[in-house]
Amino acid sequence: MSGATQVLGRTEVHGPETVSVDRPETRPPLDFSSRIPELDGLRGAAIGMVVFVHYVWFAFLARPTPLLGTLFASTRPLWSAVDLFFILSGFLIGGNLLDARDSRNYFSTFYIRRFCRVLPVYFLFIGLAATAYRFLYRPIGSPVDVLFSGRLPWYAYLSFAQNLWMAKLNNVGPQILAITWAFAVEVQFYLIVPAIIRFVRRSALPYVFMAGIIAAPIFRLYLVHLSRSNLWATYVLLPSRMDPLFLGLLCAYWLREPRIWNRLVQSRDTLWILLAALFAGTVILNTKGTPFTLLWLAVGYGWTSAYYATVLILSLTKSQSFLSQVMRSRWLTGLGTISYGVYLFHAGVYGLCKWLLVRHGFQVAGWADFAVTIFALALTMTIGKVSWQYFERPIVRWSHTWHYAGRLDSDKTARDVRAAPALLEIPHSLIASETGKMRALALFPVRASLAKSEVTHPKVEYLSGRL
Repeated sequence: MSGATQVLGRTEVHGPETVSVDRPETRPPLDFSSRIPELDGLRGAAIGMVVFVHYVWFAFLARPTPLLGTLFASTRPLWSAVDLFFILSGFLIGGNLLDARDSRNYFSTFYIRRFCRVLPVYFLFIGLAATAYRFLYRPIGSPVDVLFSGRLPWYAYLSFAQNLWMAKLNNVGPQILAITWAFAVEVQFYLIVPAIIRFVRRSALPYVFMAGIIAAPIFRLYLVHLSRSNLWATYVLLPSRMDPLFLGLLCAYWLREPRIWNRLVQSRDTLWILLAALFAGTVILNTKGTPFTLLWLAVGYGWTSAYYATVLILSLTKSQSFLSQVMRSRWLTGLGTISYGVYLFHAGVYGLCKWLLVRHGFQVAGWADFAVTIFALALTMTIGKVSWQYFERPIVRWSHTWHYAGRLDSDKTARDVRAAPALLEIPHSLIASETGKMRALALFPVRASLAKSEVTHPKVEYLSGRL
């Protein structure tokens, strides 16, 4: 290829020599366009905490002993795992919307992708729970009251309004469906956040996010002022849980700002000290009663959210750190991948296994109960894996055929790259000077695309003038 130069992103190759073409960093070094395994690991940690609380924690409470009491006390903070889920949701949803906020099909693409991720498995679960109610609970009755007692209107679950009914009735309804309040909060969150990110000036967004964080404890305390007996409203309503959701949005904004990213990377030692202080405070707050004490409503949710947000930042800002490596571990990322199905099915599977095999509720009264708990755990993981592999993932893949207009996302890039005939050639005369090096990029657009084996998505964007 005599007299020509190949340009690969920030490097020019001319014959045997390689010349660096530097440009200012316009994004943090973290690639937000691809899947980030640390986030799957954090999601895996969150679902592990949820399952532990529901499979072990409540069983210990039903049959306390000195040893189990000690274990219960030491794991008390795990009950707040749903706040980690909300942090991750705010971070992922906010990040996607920030990256695509100028797209022409911003709303339609977001809602197609998000609803394909949430609605199919949710309605599958609702349908199976309704089937179990009709053909198991109604003929048998009281033996499975632990799962089906309590009443909420059936249409509340179909309209994602169950958290509103829970707040109104001060009752979470049937235990098999109680966990769906978090899905209702998520869907309601999806209805407001895209408009905020789309229409609020980007520089003003962090102030809006901080306003949401501050408003949450005020709203919870106002609910207590209205009624000291109806406290479920402080737990299940969207405004009551805005602190973790909006803190996740704020983290998504921060980690996309190079100046803030660099400051966070340089301040990792300080962040570790902050994490230790937040963890100690979380432990202390959990000894004061949760989740309905005034102290917890005023401070606890926000404090716990700050703790999880710090874990998130530390996990993402240095990939070589021990924390990041743990979050990238295969078992955690695998658990995070199937977390939706596991979250929905775990309580119902456990309750039905306990009734069918040992004929009583969640308490652990002996080795038989322990064996049933292990069996239910294995069955839950299997259901989550099968649900992801054969039901959720095909739908998610289809949803990602919908692209944000005006953005070169990874799927489109892959198709373009596979069709690429050759690398871009630039005459050597154009790069005789530093000015020529940069002008070459503007004067000679990419010939179709670049060979898949030699270039990645950011390089294609760079050569096409998108970075």
